[in-house]
Amino acid sequence: MKITHIAWRNIARNKRRSILSGSAVAIASFAIVTLFAFLAGMTQDMENNLWTYVTGAVRIRNAEFDRYERLNPMHLAIPDYQDVLNQLDADPVVTSSSPRIAIPSRIPLGGISSDEKLNARGIGVDFTREVAFQDFETTLTTGRLPNPGKREAVVGRDLAMELDVELGDKFTVLSQSGTRGSNAFTLTVTGILDIPVAGLEKTLFMIPLDVAQRVLWLPNQVQEILVKVDSSQESPSEVAQRFSESIQVSGVDLSIRGFKDINGLASMITLAAKIYDIIGIVFFLLASTVIINTTIMVIFERMKEIGTLGSMGMTGKQLVSLFFIESLTICLIGSLLGIGLGIGLNAYLGKVGLLILSDAMAGMDSAGLGETIYPVLNFRSTALVFLYSLVVTGLATWWPSRRAAKVTPVEALRHA
Repeated sequence: MKITHIAWRNIARNKRRSILSGSAVAIASFAIVTLFAFLAGMTQDMENNLWTYVTGAVRIRNAEFDRYERLNPMHLAIPDYQDVLNQLDADPVVTSSSPRIAIPSRIPLGGISSDEKLNARGIGVDFTREVAFQDFETTLTTGRLPNPGKREAVVGRDLAMELDVELGDKFTVLSQSGTRGSNAFTLTVTGILDIPVAGLEKTLFMIPLDVAQRVLWLPNQVQEILVKVDSSQESPSEVAQRFSESIQVSGVDLSIRGFKDINGLASMITLAAKIYDIIGIVFFLLASTVIINTTIMVIFERMKEIGTLGSMGMTGKQLVSLFFIESLTICLIGSLLGIGLGIGLNAYLGKVGLLILSDAMAGMDSAGLGETIYPVLNFRSTALVFLYSLVVTGLATWWPSRRAAKVTPVEALRHA
């Protein structure tokens, strides 16, 4: 008796039952693949935005600045920072670095004498290095980058709307200088940035580093150096520890820290990854109940068929094999269909992105969470979903099949 042939015939004959079982597996597989891709994209987005706009993978500062950061001590900078950059450029783990000056800013609305002022976050950057540090090809949607030595700025789109400025317009910035005094300077808008983090897009503008040094009275100094590293070779924490032992500046103690050690929000990525794993396990369990319930229901609804097959001479072992082959075949087709749909959808969303509620995320700029998430497919988790579906279906089929196989043909026929 060809068990495999009978199994295939049963699958084709009972189309409604087969579609119901396969759909349950397909939906569960699709949901888990999509969940893992979304969570991986969220984690990657948070890390990339933190590295680019907030902390870098490794941040280098004057240790005294870190100690008195709440007081905004502009004068506690890193002098002769070029030597540090040279050491970073020579390190094989470093992919790029960005010397910066943070500019605490108040921007008058309607003229410098206006009482209405907008809080903003300015950054002085070396644009010749910054093009390797952040993706201006994506974020600079209008205009151009400022020229070195020119009082020019690129501005976040939402900030430009608040200031009611366009390309070529000017705005005035009130700030504190490195000599602990006050200063005001006017900038011309040369570009508009579409920054992925909603909270930053409402406050951020960037100007040339040499201009920031001049107007803030910080000659040949920077407040911090953000570093990106190849984390597949060495973790940011390990790189920070190594730099703490090798990089020195005469007369200044440096604070060199990995991004997860800087503040609680940065370390949320580690906690988030663990939470996501727990969520994934919960989805696995929910998917398991769907698969198990569907499989058990299908088998126990076929008691009359079991009795008929038993009366025709099919042994209990053959019955178990029959149901196992049927369920495994349906699960295989359902898993491949669900995973295929999941891969297709998330590959598409990985290119166009999935917009989440920007207003709800506006306060998450310090955590680096952007308003658009790009799901990331992971071969390991996708293969795990496929294997898990097969294993769960196999186990769900084995127990009720063995129980049904022990029922005598007479007892089974009574279920009709």
